[in-house]
Amino acid sequence: MGIYERKAIALAEKLGTSNPFCICKNMGITIEYADLDNPLGDTVYLNNFPIILLSDKIQEKLKKYFIYAHELGHVVLHNGIQNYYLINRTTKRKMESEADRFANGLLEKFSIEEFGVPYKYFL
Repeated sequence: MGIYERKAIALAEKLGTSNPFCICKNMGITIEYADLDNPLGDTVYLNNFPIILLSDKIQEKLKKYFIYAHELGHVVLHNGIQNYYLINRTTKRKMESEADRFANGLLEKFSIEEFGVPYKYFL
């Protein structure tokens, strides 16, 4: 297990939940569904407060958990870097990979706690 997965698990343990939606609620992070196609999620900031946007196309799908956990990863790991898309491609790819690893760590814990099986069985 890597550093980003451990950060996700530490956050879940600190807040008493591994559900990314509950974590964001506890952290005061707003979620909004919007007409997004690609990407299926994004994080915007209003007065330095993050708002996670999810595509309304995944509102009823399990995939929303990964997209939401990924965006939460950006908020936790890359706080203050609001315009990461302006950073060079190598840095952007690295940040996307870090957010993916954070999401995988969080959802592995969530999946085992909620369903008794590892997250990979839902992919």
